[in-house]
Parts: sequence; structure tokens; C-alpha cells
Amino acid sequence: MIEQYLKGLKVPKDELTAIERNKLLNEGKDVDRIMCCIDSGETLAPLIGCTLPEYYFSAEKMCELEEYIYNKFHSDGAGLSTTLRGMAEAMGSKIKYSDYNIAQLETPAISSLDEVDKLKLINVDEDGRLPIILKGLKMVKERLGDKVPVSGTVTGPFTVASMLVGTENLLKGMVKQPDKVLQMMDIITENNNRYIQRLLDMGVGIGFADPVSSTSLLRVKQYEKFSLPFFQKNVDFIKSQGGGCGLHICGTSRKLWELLIPTGIGTFGPDNVEDMAEAKEVLGPYMCIQGNVPPVEVMRLGTPYDVLRASRESIRKAYDSPKGFVLTSGCQTPMFTPEENMTALMDAARIFGHYPINQDLLRMED
Repeated sequence: MIEQYLKGLKVPKDELTAIERNKLLNEGKDVDRIMCCIDSGETLAPLIGCTLPEYYFSAEKMCELEEYIYNKFHSDGAGLSTTLRGMAEAMGSKIKYSDYNIAQLETPAISSLDEVDKLKLINVDEDGRLPIILKGLKMVKERLGDKVPVSGTVTGPFTVASMLVGTENLLKGMVKQPDKVLQMMDIITENNNRYIQRLLDMGVGIGFADPVSSTSLLRVKQYEKFSLPFFQKNVDFIKSQGGGCGLHICGTSRKLWELLIPTGIGTFGPDNVEDMAEAKEVLGPYMCIQGNVPPVEVMRLGTPYDVLRASRESIRKAYDSPKGFVLTSGCQTPMFTPEENMTALMDAARIFGHYPINQDLLRMED
């Protein structure tokens, strides 16, 4: 930890491991500080000296990165994601890999919605990178599961759809070929459930990333028809086996919040364009909220002091949310984010989120 920050602030030492902290919070008991997670993934692969393709295709590298992040920063979460294009790749889309850029859709699995019948049900043990990710997740669980909560992230069904036929074709199809879109969504939902079953069997937490469901792209009525029902099927599948899950939507999502309340999700992470105070008011009585330090302007391009200020603001707005609050960035940590900024994020939780919360610290002037 960095020993001192603004005005000589001391950084309290952690008194609990992440797994201990999480367990006590779930039991409604006192803990040392708020939870705080570094939103990791392929973008942080350079931290362990590897390119993104080396990370994408190596369970060992995936696990190595999670171990590094835990040992270096003591983040309160660890885990692996299918990445936004992983399920689509398993279903036949071609993905382009670059050394220091996240993978991109090269060729959709189908060129038009007229080809929906060509989409396949996946074999989790054979298709795409799914077997590699599951192997890596098992390794993370074995090596870190006694210290930190471990989870697997799944791509939301509507975002998968955009990677199967292309976003433009998908958006047009909702108007011109809605039945074909709904047919495709059913196939995706089943494939997600096949992968989710492995996560449930492994005993890890489950989260969803669904950026294409943002109201930056969709009208609310479109979300209600083409996205929400299929996400709900995934959530219901998880809950039918005693599990729980969370959701993150990049971009604007405020108009969807009331629709998310009855889904039964346990956590929601709004993008940093949304206000955490409003999230606490609307969603806080029903689910844990997490966020939402700006990932680019603050985490990637700012100083440790900028991270402290932004983190303090998120904590001030949401630390007392009824169902809990987790400090993290508003989206995945960008590539080449300075390590000292990740340290500052964790230390902000230790300084401003240390229990009992010091109101004077939250309102201090810079």
C-alpha cells in the first residue's frame, strides 16, 4: 500500500481477507471496510508481461493474472470472463486477435438473420475458447478460492446476438425481422445456460456483462421485448439451482433500472455516466450496487490523487446503500492503467470506507 496520501492520511491495514469480509457481510455482521474490486480481465494482461493472445489462449496465464492482482492489490474479487465475444466465437463467429488491443469481431457467424437456422447449440467442452476459460477458472478457484470470492462473467444474451450477426443487422432486424431475432435469442439463451451450468457446478459466483443492452443503443420497449426476457431466463436458471448473479451494463441504463428490480439479480453495476446516489435511491433497497470510478479519465489517465477523489465521491454517495455497496471502476480497467492507480482504488476503500465511516473524511476538502 502507498503509505500516505493527501494531508497525511494514513492507510489502515486490512484486518480480514476478502473471503472473510464477504462472508461476514452476507451474515449482516461488522467488517473492517467496504468491499473493493479491481475490474480485471484481458486488458490487464501486460501486468504479467504477456500479450492479449497469449492470455486469451492460456488458462495458465489467465490464472497467473488473477493471482498477481490478488497478491499485489488484495482485491476483494477474482475471476474470469467469457469476454464479450467468447460465446459468439464458440457459436461460429470469427474473432480477430491483436497483441495489445482487445479482440474484435472479424466475421459474424451469420451474414443475415435469414441464416438463423445455421446457428448451433454449443459443446462447452469443445467450442471456441470456452474450455480454456473454464480450465483457467478452475485453477483460480483452486489457488485463490480460500482467500477471495471467485466468479465467472457471462456475456448477456443480447450482446452475444450482436456478435453473431453484427450490431447493425441486429438493430435493423428488430424492426424488419423480429421473429428471427427472437429465434436467435432462444438459441443464445440455451447456450448461455449450458455454460452457466459449469459455473454453478464449480461453485463460483456469476456476473453478466451486457453493454449492447444499454439505452445508448436501445429504446426501453426494445429492451423489454428482445433483451430482458432472455436475460431473465438465464437468471431464473441460476436461481433455480440456488445461485445468484449480478449485472453490469456499459453506457446509459437509468431507464432500465425499474425493470431490473423484479429480475432477482443480487448486484448491479452502473457505468460511470450514471449517478451512484440515484442508483442507491432506486436500486439500493433491492440489490447491492457497485461502481463507479471513471475507468478512462480517472483510472487510466488520472493520478492516484484523482483516483482517491473519485473513489471518495462514490463512497460518499453509496456506502450506506441498504443492500450493500462495492467500490470499483465504472467498467473494465483499461489497458496500461498505472499500477499505482489500482493501488489507490484499493486504498480509497481502506481510507474512506473503513468502518465506522468517518463522515469528516468523506467531506474533507482537497
